[in-house]
Amino acid sequence: MSAAASPIDADRVAVAVEHLTAHGWYIWERALSAELCDEVLAEIDRLRRHGVPRSLDNDFHGHRTVRYYDVLNQGAVWRRLPVHPAILPVVRAVLGEDCLLNTYGTSIIGPGEAAQRIHVDDGPFIAARTSVLRGRPHLGPGRWRQPIVCNTMIALCDFTVANGATRFVSGSHTESYPARDDVAAVYEERTGRPMTVDAAVMPKGSVLFFEGSCYHGGGANTTDTARYAVTIDYCAGYLRTQENFLFSLDRATVASFDDDLQALVGLRLSEAGLGHVYTHDPDPLQARIAMASTPLFVG
Repeated sequence: MSAAASPIDADRVAVAVEHLTAHGWYIWERALSAELCDEVLAEIDRLRRHGVPRSLDNDFHGHRTVRYYDVLNQGAVWRRLPVHPAILPVVRAVLGEDCLLNTYGTSIIGPGEAAQRIHVDDGPFIAARTSVLRGRPHLGPGRWRQPIVCNTMIALCDFTVANGATRFVSGSHTESYPARDDVAAVYEERTGRPMTVDAAVMPKGSVLFFEGSCYHGGGANTTDTARYAVTIDYCAGYLRTQENFLFSLDRATVASFDDDLQALVGLRLSEAGLGHVYTHDPDPLQARIAMASTPLFVG
């Protein structure tokens, strides 16, 4: 399955990228069919019934939020979302054709969950760069000129303010990295104006795109039902991903992925030639990766 956009989709992709560039976010309403959303919901229910443990139970990620990762090793429906024709073309237009899958999992905010702290998603990369450049202040932590992370939040149900719709600060993608937890105070210090937080109120099947530098956070769920979502985070092709998919994925499973998904998990050279296997492009080696005992390259 190709992620190339149709002529109609191409127009919508252009609109999405323009809005992302100007504001740091974009909502594509009803980008996914209700049927596809229901398939994902059924798969989430299967994971729950089989006792798959949730991840990241803490103050930041939530104590009543269910986060399942390692989903690409689960049901086949998970393979369709990262390469969806309403998602991947937008991300590639923002980050480049060689972008990678950075993290991928559920974000199911349960009843009674508190609002998440406002944050950015390219923080780990900024922190890593700051660490590398420590002692070289003339370079500074800064930001890259181009976006390095693009995240998506897929609404598997209607998002409302009451059930925890993702909150975001429009235009914050141009601000410096908030190095302190009290982001609102930092924002006002830097800009001289209070920080305005909006909620991504959107119907089931919609996708919220936001740059990694856009301030955002999950909302509080004051209802008696869960807010179901999937988050797919992508990064530029020259970065090390937060999740090491090539290590975590079963080789036979990777061999069954389509070309776009194989590229997203790292089985294609970046535009600059990063990611080679013994100086070779990994693409011609795909026939061998299904056999774990066979070296990827011999000779």
